[in-house]
Amino acid sequence: MLSDQAQVLAEVTGRTLEQLAFIFSFADEGDGEAMEDAALTGCGVAFRGPVSGQILLTISDAALPELAANMLGMEADEAIPLEQQHDALCETLNVICGNLLPQLWGRESIFDIYAPAILTPEDVKSRVASFKTPGETVATTRLSLDEGECQIYLRVES
Repeated sequence: MLSDQAQVLAEVTGRTLEQLAFIFSFADEGDGEAMEDAALTGCGVAFRGPVSGQILLTISDAALPELAANMLGMEADEAIPLEQQHDALCETLNVICGNLLPQLWGRESIFDIYAPAILTPEDVKSRVASFKTPGETVATTRLSLDEGECQIYLRVES
């Protein structure tokens, strides 16, 4: 069973993927470790406000072209430059963050959201490991997509 924060994280991520990129998802209670070994792209964003922290989104490389194509209004079989795929992923995470924070900490709360950035595979592994550090508030959820899966992590600094 998901924690309250993980439930909100799953709902906001699923709704954002559906409304922004026409990608439908469903919660996957599978082994998060298995995804860490898959071919994936990661993106991270930090935020500051009443609470500070960061969000990490990883997505299967197989799902990234569909995400970008749907957001850009292109056909799925059109070649989309990797830079545009990364831009689409960063924008998706930005929207997730912008919708998630008010749901968790109230609509009156004011946050500074920093620019999302694509992470190297080494950075993804390092950040996932850091999200497992005791003493931090962490929520994570994994979603299955038509073309792979995504996992999103929320860490709030103590």
